[in-house]
Amino acid sequence: MKVLITGGAGFVGANLACYLSEHGHKVTVMDNLVRRGAELNLPRLKSHGVKFVHGDVRSAEDFVAMPQDTEVVCECCAQPSAIDGYANPLFDINNNTIGLLNTLEYARRCGSGLIFWSTNKTYAGEHINKLPLVERETRWEWDRAAIAAEYGANLPAGFDPEFGFSADFTVDGHDHSIYGLSKIMADLACQEWSDAFGVRTVINRFSCLAGEWQFGKSAQGWVAWWAIAFRFGLPLKYIGWEGKQVRDALFIEDICRLVEREMTMLDALSGRVFNVGGGRDVTLSLREATALMERVYGHSAPVHYEEDPRKADHCVYISDTRQVTAATGWRPQVGVEEGYERIIRWVRDHEDELRWLYVDSPATVQPARPMSMAAG
Repeated sequence: MKVLITGGAGFVGANLACYLSEHGHKVTVMDNLVRRGAELNLPRLKSHGVKFVHGDVRSAEDFVAMPQDTEVVCECCAQPSAIDGYANPLFDINNNTIGLLNTLEYARRCGSGLIFWSTNKTYAGEHINKLPLVERETRWEWDRAAIAAEYGANLPAGFDPEFGFSADFTVDGHDHSIYGLSKIMADLACQEWSDAFGVRTVINRFSCLAGEWQFGKSAQGWVAWWAIAFRFGLPLKYIGWEGKQVRDALFIEDICRLVEREMTMLDALSGRVFNVGGGRDVTLSLREATALMERVYGHSAPVHYEEDPRKADHCVYISDTRQVTAATGWRPQVGVEEGYERIIRWVRDHEDELRWLYVDSPATVQPARPMSMAAG
């Protein structure tokens, strides 16, 4: 298939472009290269025969230079940090909402389908965090006894303490973050363009994405950041919940497998919305990630604590993947330890580039602010 990937020099976009090219698809990527580290992906893209076009989704005119016979658009571009948007909310909205509208219009002109990267931040912290929790040694968990006592058989729609949150969970409420707001507006636009204009859209509300070539930093990409920080002795910090907040992790190989399957099923899946992550079997907390890195690297790292969580952060978020599995047959295959083995191998194989990016560069991207899980 002929594929355009917006944000195609970023973590997900570049990995997906290389994967699809290896599987026989003709791939063009569009990226404005504003995120440091993206330029390191350009040689990989070239070696895979992927066409790179410099462009910005915020500019409708930039789509004139894109192929007009595209069959599928994978919309991977975003300002991905759930933290930074409070300082400049229009930046998130211009990037993540207006840019998506331009991309939808391009897809409409081409008659192509569109697969959209949405997020668990479409769900409001006020609803996610009000579910009763119990504190364990290394993580918080849903308190099933308390949930049964409070809700009985009337659990909130889209929530099951055995499996997590499905796409039926409410998107109403406050405390989404500006990033989450910009994404839910784009998410709903995809659904509307599917219904009103026949643009075949699939929306994946992803949880915590991770893998090789993820240039993690304080505000986003925490799983890879943990491995990078341990390797170079960079600081870590737990913000809220004593580092016991939990996410389900989804590693890049599983993301690519899902997206290729969705590409081939666009007619059947058009208009569908899925919660996608590693699910209940691929979860970890910050403390558990720290302990795993200590075992791998053979040393500890200085970790500091802040008592109050960041605004819009979730304490426990796990994706209920049963809907996407039922619709596509896909299920995640890469577990936490295997996923970290791949990330650590990548860090070791590319130590010089990463050292330049995180340690030696005058414009270093060492975290100016401490790490949290606010980015999902």
